[in-house]
Amino acid sequence: MLDGHFIPSAEGCLFVTQFGEISSDTAILCLPSITEELNLSRAVVAKQAQLFAKNNLPCFVLDYYGTGDSEGEFEQANGDIWLDNILDIGQWLTEQGIGKIILFGVRFGSLLILAHQNKLHQALPIVKQILWKPVTSGKQFAGQFIRIKQANSMMNKSSERINWRAQVLEGNDTEIAGYLLTKKMLLSMEALQLCKTFQPKSELHWFDLSSKEPTPLAQRLVSQWLENKAIIHCFDCPSFWQVPEVFSLPELEQLTLDVAMDKGPL
Repeated sequence: MLDGHFIPSAEGCLFVTQFGEISSDTAILCLPSITEELNLSRAVVAKQAQLFAKNNLPCFVLDYYGTGDSEGEFEQANGDIWLDNILDIGQWLTEQGIGKIILFGVRFGSLLILAHQNKLHQALPIVKQILWKPVTSGKQFAGQFIRIKQANSMMNKSSERINWRAQVLEGNDTEIAGYLLTKKMLLSMEALQLCKTFQPKSELHWFDLSSKEPTPLAQRLVSQWLENKAIIHCFDCPSFWQVPEVFSLPELEQLTLDVAMDKGPL
């Protein structure tokens, strides 16, 4: 079963893609990445959602306001609006009879989960978190995005060196890879981060993708978390969120499914 829903929100209707029928009180809520990472990873995320659905775990993939098929434009959105979007969709899921939500974050989607850990768990019946190659710093993510503009300027042989971040912060909206970056959006992205006192509020599975061994950052973070609620899974695969190719990653799909269905170690 593949279906789509337009869910009302304060800013406009949000589009959610549903994979599979609701057959129990448990569902996956997928929070994707943004900008070009959203587009490049969409096919891999869809295959994972299809596998969830085949195993009686319905998966709902959210298009944040201003992205995908949701209403609004990217430049009208910001991180606070996207938090509200997650809460709205989570509440809608509970109204459909869902009593247990597994959050599935991809890249920037993982950062939204980590940065708003307490608010999300206070408002929604979250029982588990699955994070694919989590972003831990919105400022770093925004910097990488802005470098696309800098690289394009160099390719166009522009003799003028421009500080594009400063340009945006001065109120000059800037187009980057087809997205209009505003001061409000940039500041809200840079404000998102994994706080030093972070502790997972539910079972957390950190997938260190494109890596045979845990990165030092992942090892350091997980070692600081109490109650043994987190585990790192390493999986050496292409950086599909960066490469414009179609990938088939059945082993990653199965590992992620096993974790969701409590077949993996904790």
